[in-house]
Amino acid sequence: MEIRPFRLPLKVPFRGLTQRRGALVRGSHGWGEFAPFDDYGKRADARWLACAREQAEHKWPAPVRTEVAVNAIIPAVAPGRAATMAVASGCSTIKIKVGDEQGFDRVAAVRAALPEASLRVDGNGIWTLAEAVEQLSALRPLDLEYAEQPVRCYEDMARLRAAVDVPLAADELIRIDRRFDDIRHVADIAVLKVPTLGGVATTLQVAARIGLPVVISSALDTSLGLAAGLAAACALPEAPLACGLGTGALFAADSTEPLLPQRGRMTLGDYPQPLAALPSARSDLAYWQRRLAAADDAG
Repeated sequence: MEIRPFRLPLKVPFRGLTQRRGALVRGSHGWGEFAPFDDYGKRADARWLACAREQAEHKWPAPVRTEVAVNAIIPAVAPGRAATMAVASGCSTIKIKVGDEQGFDRVAAVRAALPEASLRVDGNGIWTLAEAVEQLSALRPLDLEYAEQPVRCYEDMARLRAAVDVPLAADELIRIDRRFDDIRHVADIAVLKVPTLGGVATTLQVAARIGLPVVISSALDTSLGLAAGLAAACALPEAPLACGLGTGALFAADSTEPLLPQRGRMTLGDYPQPLAALPSARSDLAYWQRRLAAADDAG
């Protein structure tokens, strides 16, 4: 298996990262992206590898649409910068990271700049139940479409859903805890990340199993990996809510031609190929070889 490790810089820190590490793997028809985060275990890595292989073998399900709406993503930046980024994105749906001291002001700044936009917030499970109730109650006048994973555990999500009238979306409960069969009892929306589920075909199966409205979202994929997310969004029987696939805008350098929303939408294109001049991280080759081998054994 041919492997091309990469390290790509981000324009702004995102969830504590300043660069995205991973490896592209070659199959019989092209390339797939294997970029599980450092804290993922072998079973999670095996699903990521299955996704990469599916893409490299060009085995995606047939699309039923050619474009989808996309949300912009606003990292934990200063409120003024958040508003500038939201306006510049051209998207009418904006997802904003919260959970820090500037979270409320960040959302308020975006709302002031885009009064008609649909706003989502994402806390990555950082709040306690009491904090989530307090924060979402404060944010409610800003008219949120939903709050993504404000608390981490299933039981707290159930309690939070009973305590606030802001719709809740589940991410970590699906991609990490794999609560496919009962997530509808604690969430209104399912956020699905294709590489963490094992590929496009598996993502469609999970969406059907969960039975909630779906947002197909990025796992901070490079644009080559984002193509798999776009393929899933375009193959769902029912059109997804605005997808979280706008993260290509966070990269200062990319693995292929950047896959970016235009006027808030993304269009399905040809299978992407990596740039000939992809910045190499050959010093990481042995690391990714070991991790790929372990994922292969776990699969």
